[in-house]
Amino acid sequence: MSKLKKVNHEIKCATQQIIVSRTNTEGNIIYCNPTFLEVNDFKNSEIIQQPHSIVRHPDMPKTIFRLIWTIIEQGLPIQAVIKNQTNLGKYYWTLITIKPQKDRDNKVISYVSYGKQAPDKVIKEIEILYKTLSKIEHEMDIDSAINFLETHLNEKNMTYAQYMKHLTKNREFRCLCDFIKLAVIR
Repeated sequence: MSKLKKVNHEIKCATQQIIVSRTNTEGNIIYCNPTFLEVNDFKNSEIIQQPHSIVRHPDMPKTIFRLIWTIIEQGLPIQAVIKNQTNLGKYYWTLITIKPQKDRDNKVISYVSYGKQAPDKVIKEIEILYKTLSKIEHEMDIDSAINFLETHLNEKNMTYAQYMKHLTKNREFRCLCDFIKLAVIR
């Protein structure tokens, strides 16, 4: 039995559901867990080697993905709130952590993303920011949207990472061990 609740066209994941995917350095999916498949309405054969952007919702500002790529290409982890779209056109909000995976020479070889349902309070606040960023991208360009985001964060006297921690009250997994504990307990 599915643990998903459908609210209008939005999917709300159960709190214990963890969505996991792994991409190569070009952003193509090389692994996803059964929850990712269930939530996104894909079969494994349909999604492997596809760009992760296949689940990107059109409402998501490109600014956020540019920021994400800038951070992870440096070999650093990042947390973000993302609105994704399923294969059937429904959507869901996820609080994700993306961590670069490195080889013995410390070279990034892939990225692992794991996420869970974003809290409603977080969605309410981030949705306003994302609508503003998307509007700026549409009316001007992505560089203007990035400048707006930087100004927005400076006014809060926060980095993006600090802003995410503030929004989510540090609800991310402290380490992959926490994810494994939750996944095994399920």
